[in-house]
Amino acid sequence: MLSRALLAGLCLTGLLTACAVVDPVDSRYDTVSRSLAKARNEAIFLNLVRASHEYPLSFVTISNVTPSMTNTSSFSLPSFLFGPHVASYPGGGSVTAPLFTPGRDVIFGNTTASDSTAISTNFNVSTQETSTFYEGFLKPIDLQTLDYFIRQGYPRELLFWLFTDSFELTIGNNSLGYRYAPPDDYGCSKLDPKHRCFIDWVHAAALTGLTVEELTQQTVAPAGEASKGGANGAGSANAKPETTIYSRFCFNPVLAQEAQALMTPQQVKQVQADLDVKPAQLYQSDLTCGSPDWNPASTTGKPQPDILPLTFLNGALSFNIVPRSAYGVFEFLGTLMRMQRDRLMPSQYAYIPPGRPYVTRPPTLETVHDDPNLMTVLRNIGGDCFVHTWFEDGDYCVPEQARTTKLVFGLLAQLIAIQTAATDLSITPIVRVIQ
Repeated sequence: MLSRALLAGLCLTGLLTACAVVDPVDSRYDTVSRSLAKARNEAIFLNLVRASHEYPLSFVTISNVTPSMTNTSSFSLPSFLFGPHVASYPGGGSVTAPLFTPGRDVIFGNTTASDSTAISTNFNVSTQETSTFYEGFLKPIDLQTLDYFIRQGYPRELLFWLFTDSFELTIGNNSLGYRYAPPDDYGCSKLDPKHRCFIDWVHAAALTGLTVEELTQQTVAPAGEASKGGANGAGSANAKPETTIYSRFCFNPVLAQEAQALMTPQQVKQVQADLDVKPAQLYQSDLTCGSPDWNPASTTGKPQPDILPLTFLNGALSFNIVPRSAYGVFEFLGTLMRMQRDRLMPSQYAYIPPGRPYVTRPPTLETVHDDPNLMTVLRNIGGDCFVHTWFEDGDYCVPEQARTTKLVFGLLAQLIAIQTAATDLSITPIVRVIQ
């Protein structure tokens, strides 16, 4: 009897111990977080590969993840013999009959102890193929967005490559254009007497310290206008000031010195020779960052162009930067991937100035030395990959050593998020994955 009591006590102890089991959150949170980051990078990479093959882009996102785990444990006492069992016979007499197999007074069955665990992850896949999303995704990138990325420490030379669709130079009545679209056009103008190309203007923008500055002004509506909604003229005291943010291109001499320190003296000399304005004129004019002569309020109410203008020498020389859209950034990077993969040579329509064969090579950053390659993608090789995907022509890999390319992936993720609001997502049915 003592042994039976001990057995019952052990069973009750196991039942209480099972009730104390708690599903840990930290490991599952870490798993979901890593999985979402990997899925995001692979989605961006797949769109870049699509762009390199001139396939339409497709944008989807995971808007909600709900991991769950259910653990069911049951414990009960086993069946065991307790006291004699007497059986009577018609002829008289009785005999003690065992309840169980002889020699066994305790029996464990499948109902004595059981445990089952079910793990599932539910997530909502949302498509971004909506009119609102593409309205923002196809819109040219504005100065405020460019300023966001400059302030995060992204190399300005990298941003000018990504966000600039073309440069336009007007001297007097002559207009020159520089647009990078290999293999037919490497951004070199036949009419330019200095034979400048798109890459030369990117270097010039970095070397001259071209950046973005913002000015915030608050204005209060006149008392008469502010009180229109109030009774008997009341409400003017409750008028709220309106905040307006103005942005413009300007030249920062400190950033110019930093860029010059990162470039060779030969490169600095070449860039300065390509400029139509002496550097001293840039930092002694109203185009200098922080200049008190900048009065953005004078342009309030006037139509604003979708280009980013700069005017020199009292209007005798103007320089416009035509920005790309977020969609254009993907197409540009897809073009760079195609240049590397297919080893594109200039077509018969491309103009390459004498002595400047470097314009046909994939872009490299002169102010970034640890990894100057703007885009590094390898095909059909092994090794560690920061992100991997596959397409019809094989596997694609961004190696772990490609620091600048990884920087571009972070920038693209942020750029997509800027163009997407929660209300832009069209929810599709829930997809359930049971592991």
